[in-house]
Amino acid sequence: MDKFFKRTVIGSAVAAAVMASTAANAYVIAQTEDNSVELYGVVSISAVDYGTKDSTFALENESRVGFRASQAMSDSVEAFVQMESGWMGDAGADIGNRDTFVGMRGDDWGQVRFGRMLTPMYELVDWPYSASNMGTTFDRGWRPGERFHFDRKSQQIRFDSPMFADMVKFSISGGNGSENTEDSKFYSGSFTIKPVQMLTLHAAFENTNDTIFDSKESKVIIGTDSQGKDIVVKHNENVVGDTSNWFAGFELRPIDSVMIAAAYKSGEFDRTGAVTNGYDKREIDAYTIQANYYMGATNFRLGYASQDGETDGAKDEFLKRETITGEVGHSFNSVYTFLRVAQQSDAAGSYKGEDTMIRIGTEWYF
Repeated sequence: MDKFFKRTVIGSAVAAAVMASTAANAYVIAQTEDNSVELYGVVSISAVDYGTKDSTFALENESRVGFRASQAMSDSVEAFVQMESGWMGDAGADIGNRDTFVGMRGDDWGQVRFGRMLTPMYELVDWPYSASNMGTTFDRGWRPGERFHFDRKSQQIRFDSPMFADMVKFSISGGNGSENTEDSKFYSGSFTIKPVQMLTLHAAFENTNDTIFDSKESKVIIGTDSQGKDIVVKHNENVVGDTSNWFAGFELRPIDSVMIAAAYKSGEFDRTGAVTNGYDKREIDAYTIQANYYMGATNFRLGYASQDGETDGAKDEFLKRETITGEVGHSFNSVYTFLRVAQQSDAAGSYKGEDTMIRIGTEWYF
């Protein structure tokens, strides 16, 4: 599934209010003193024109649905499970393709989860720093040759701390990498610090070993035909190696109606696996900045994101990317409806040149 289609569309302040009420809006299927089962979801649909020469107007449905269940194990420990599925395009989605995890939690010590979920670093990359299609530049982990970090990851163990002194919390996780082998592993962590009420600081890292980073087409001569010409067979070889990433960002709310956010991330890949057609090293640096103004239930946003990179020590146009975006949205009784315009440039990809995207959509939680 193309990751740049998966950006959420709720404005930061609107999202905070909506997400805070998500659990309350969920449908309680069953509940006792010791356990509960809830059904929840998001309705999300938009009409979009990407403005490219080879594309046309499209309707994109990013709606998703899931359930949560919990069971008290003791007065201070609760077991829980969550499964969530989403639909995209004609292919649809499998049950639990977004989230499938089980865990235990307590008010005093936090929570531990096992299964498929967001990695700590990607949770910050995704929101709010990739809002309003800035993720087409800042969140490129879906693209072969730019898989510096994961987004959601199966076979993951993750711990989330509580907020200490209303100021600091952290998350750490680890698990198998892109392959189920002894050497293929990943590790991720994030830190949130709130030194004063108006300022939130974020930092994160993620490292992988023996991960599938890219795929290159290779040609193998398997013999000759009756005319003496080579018989060539094409096949794809995985480019395998280690990655290291770090991330830093901040959210500043000097007054209730204004939010400014910015983030920077850096990624590095070093090839370890043998491949006949590939590269040894690839690096990227990306940043994003946005300003939001809230006027009642209406949100105005301007944003900018940029990415540059090198392959084997030389500037690589394949990695160069830029997005300038603007959005206005309004929440009609928690139903967020928006208009978004983004200019996107890609030196050597699907948006080669400069294209103007226009998207109109709506999203609401239940």
